[in-house]
Amino acid sequence: MKINIVFVDDEQDVISGYKRMLFSMRKEWEMHFALSGKEALEIIEKSKIDVLITDMRMPFMDGAELLNTVKNKYPEIIRIVLSGYQDEVKILRSTTTAHQFLLKPCTAQKIKDTIERVLSFRNKLENQKLIEVINGIGELPSIPDIYLKLEEEMNKQDFSFEKIKKIISGDPGMTVKILQTVNSGFFGMPREITDLLQALNFLGINIVKSIVLYLQTFSKDNIPAKYTNYSQKLGEHSLKVANIAKRIAFLEKKNKKEIDNSFTSGILHDIGKLILLTKPDIFDEIIHVVSSKNIDYNQAEEEVIGISHQTIGAYLLGIWGLPNSIIDATAYHHNPMESRTDSFTILTAIHVANGFELCKEAEFNESKMIIDLNYLEYINLKHKLPYWWKESYSIREIQ
Repeated sequence: MKINIVFVDDEQDVISGYKRMLFSMRKEWEMHFALSGKEALEIIEKSKIDVLITDMRMPFMDGAELLNTVKNKYPEIIRIVLSGYQDEVKILRSTTTAHQFLLKPCTAQKIKDTIERVLSFRNKLENQKLIEVINGIGELPSIPDIYLKLEEEMNKQDFSFEKIKKIISGDPGMTVKILQTVNSGFFGMPREITDLLQALNFLGINIVKSIVLYLQTFSKDNIPAKYTNYSQKLGEHSLKVANIAKRIAFLEKKNKKEIDNSFTSGILHDIGKLILLTKPDIFDEIIHVVSSKNIDYNQAEEEVIGISHQTIGAYLLGIWGLPNSIIDATAYHHNPMESRTDSFTILTAIHVANGFELCKEAEFNESKMIIDLNYLEYINLKHKLPYWWKESYSIREIQ
């Protein structure tokens, strides 16, 4: 089935450029072109559109109004901004009207990669119940602006620690929080880190970038006041899982990228729970079912809303454009057999790390762990459990 995409720009030359530039995609995409927001909405009303890509500065109905209208009336549509103004993109990133942002001039390959990335996991997970829940939540959080800046800088050939430090230092509060987190027991630093450059040198840019994501994701500003304690505990759990997963990936001699992505996956694996916290009525009902029926949280989610926090979290990360390995780890961290992988992946590290962190036994006892032993047997790694347990002891003991 073809992907249905609407491109919106008030300049005919730009629209003609899209048609030429993306002509090779005509077998995979059903492309619609509109010269105004009004025309775009008419197309959306008549066709089942998957993706909207719009310019911002247009007469009558500008891009912001179009995005907001589509968000409210058609929340299942992926919304992408294509703008020639960096300041404009910076402002929009602080809202939830768009899922992805592209700067002009933009190559056909960049557009293609962005669309495929944001749709890949949505298509994999799409079911009516998911769409109903997502629509009910209404506004999904946007990926933090500072994270995107770090990502953009790191992709440059001439990037440096000094440039990364400058980006982070632009937010003094974030700088303090990063240093506080780095100096916590979770990282086992040999001495106190007092400067961002030191943190970057000790941990590496990818880990610091993930800490930024952690601090933004679990910010009190994003959580209803009555759930502050719960979100704090969830954040601590996620940070522990991240460090244990990173350790397991290191023990399995994975490359630096996989090790760093294991850490990021640990940070994000329960982000679906945070999304549910934004809907107190849903979350309260889930907690009520847990206590009244004496079932675990995952079962209660399925009973109340018909899908799990894994699926919701993976959907969000897919829209954010994170790597598929991180999305998979989020989607299947409770049921790894469904991933159909037959070897060690980031998912393996997250599944085991999550089981280890939730197990409060002092001694190794696999029967007391929430770990799929059949999965580990399937990938021929069950014998590694005692070794991983022993080597992650110091991380698990952090209070």
